Amino acid sequence: MHYLFEKGQPYGKKLLLLHGTGGDETSMLEIARFLDEEATLLSFRGTVQEDGMNRFFKRNGLNQFDLVSLEEETDHLIQSIRSVSEDKGISLDEWVFVGYSNGANIAAHMLLERELAVKNAILFHPMSLGVDTQKFSLSDKTFWLSVSENDPIVSKEASNQLIHQLQIREAKVTIAATHSGHQITMDEINQAKQWLSKH
Repeated sequence: MHYLFEKGQPYGKKLLLLHGTGGDETSMLEIARFLDEEATLLSFRGTVQEDGMNRFFKRNGLNQFDLVSLEEETDHLIQSIRSVSEDKGISLDEWVFVGYSNGANIAAHMLLERELAVKNAILFHPMSLGVDTQKFSLSDKTFWLSVSENDPIVSKEASNQLIHQLQIREAKVTIAATHSGHQITMDEINQAKQWLSKH
């Protein structure tokens, strides 16, 4: 799986970046450096192509997800994360997921559906993928989510469903409300940065 790795300062955060549809391994770098300029960065490129755009799993139309692809690509991504982490001598529980849209969705799915040691996640404009098969506690996990009142892609129901899925499994969830549609704003990034500094 194609990825980019940048070693940061020893006391910087370790940020694992997952882009939105049409992005690549460089798309989230500027945001990540703003979140913590001393961070170690690991950024993956989604392996699925949709009309020439990179994604982390297939869909059959807007918000119609290919669940077979989702599970296959989730396992593939976890394998890649484990492999790079081992190679770089980084423990899985040191990573903070930073995902946007499609990348935020697969990050949430990994933590909901696989017992993964990653404990913290910053998710810009995520939604529930409608999969809810596990019952293990997420009480050791903390999530920061941005949710927009007028997001044309993520409905209020879909973001609320994800929040419910996380909270019912005892995850600690911080929600940042925005009115800016589906794009990431400076206000969101500033709020995420403040949250990150405490985790």
